[in-house]
Amino acid sequence: MYYMKFESKITSKGTITIAAPIRKALGLKPGQTIGLELDEKDRRVFIDPGVSPDEFEMARQRLVSKIPKRKLGMPSNVLREAIEKAKRAEAKRKHLK
Repeated sequence: MYYMKFESKITSKGTITIAAPIRKALGLKPGQTIGLELDEKDRRVFIDPGVSPDEFEMARQRLVSKIPKRKLGMPSNVLREAIEKAKRAEAKRKHLK
């Protein structure tokens, strides 16, 4: 577990710079959105780096790999195609009446 302490100045626009060692430890990248949480009682702000899309996808794949194939259901692209096919068939039936 890391414990780091750095100082940063607040600009006139309210922005701060997060020290490079902290950015590196949290895996923060330019343009990334982070969460900030305020602990009013202790007057502290916490940074939540969130989950990167790659981390999310890896976690999703780990979870999905544990589900038996027979219980996975239909992939979204196959489901969309099935819906479109059903809509075309319904329109054709209505047109033939």
